[in-house]
Amino acid sequence: MIDIGITGGETKIAGELVRLLINHPDASVKWVSSHTEHGKLSRVHKGLTGECDLEFSEPLIDEVELIFNCDSYDSPLCDEALATNDKLRVIELSRSYGFVEGGAMYGLCEINRKFMVHDCYGYVLIPSAEAMAVLLAIVPLASNQLLKGGDINVTVYFNNCFNNNININSIKHEILAVTKALDSDFTGTVNIKQESGTTTRGLMANIEVEAQADIESLNDLYNKYYEDHNFTFVVNQKVDDADVTNTNKCLLNLSTNDGRLHITSVIDALLKGSAGNAVHVMNLLFGLHEKAGLALKAQVF
Repeated sequence: MIDIGITGGETKIAGELVRLLINHPDASVKWVSSHTEHGKLSRVHKGLTGECDLEFSEPLIDEVELIFNCDSYDSPLCDEALATNDKLRVIELSRSYGFVEGGAMYGLCEINRKFMVHDCYGYVLIPSAEAMAVLLAIVPLASNQLLKGGDINVTVYFNNCFNNNININSIKHEILAVTKALDSDFTGTVNIKQESGTTTRGLMANIEVEAQADIESLNDLYNKYYEDHNFTFVVNQKVDDADVTNTNKCLLNLSTNDGRLHITSVIDALLKGSAGNAVHVMNLLFGLHEKAGLALKAQVF
């Protein structure tokens, strides 16, 4: 069993982590800390009544081998613990970090899976939900140097998961940095517009780039890239964020028009865009099956 601590226990992300981890076959949540809440977690995070008796407590670093950090206030505590314990691992979800962090692994499993499996990274940064949705839509192109110099134009339909408080410049920087790491010849930029979404959990991104091939070839490229990945799928029909609600999946739909490739990407912002991806990272770091604890029931009907 993996002994786990969670900081920032009052946050929505922490609540979702607890819901996942108490049903994970290889996880044991030892403590959940908070600087603002006390008493039982079920008082703050709905649905936990009868599922667990955990209460908010102090962070007991020596009792765990993995910390999910959901509170920027505790980042220095995690840094100090990492410096003195080379067996401790921290998965960072507080969204307070700068994108470039020395010695950290970027936690997008669809590009860094083999490094997480084979290398013992102590510190993994979880992507922002918005960057996750966009990057999964363009990674197959960037990995095959098909973006060239054209701009990446994005419309993100945000939701209420993180209080609609998204930093456009930070997301642009994150997407651009990963894209250039995959395709050093890319000379374009990232343009992002935000629109109000209709759900509290779903996140949809519409991405437009220059098409470097016909639609059949592009679909083949995407299917080949994601064929051995467990959570990202290319589909032929129109996608909706309801299709992925309460799952760790990303669905992609491709179409072309006048030499432009249009990609629609949908994820659950709290799962694939945050807590679910963090558990996926944990599974890889500890040599577990990728889908352990993440075989979730979709809510669409």
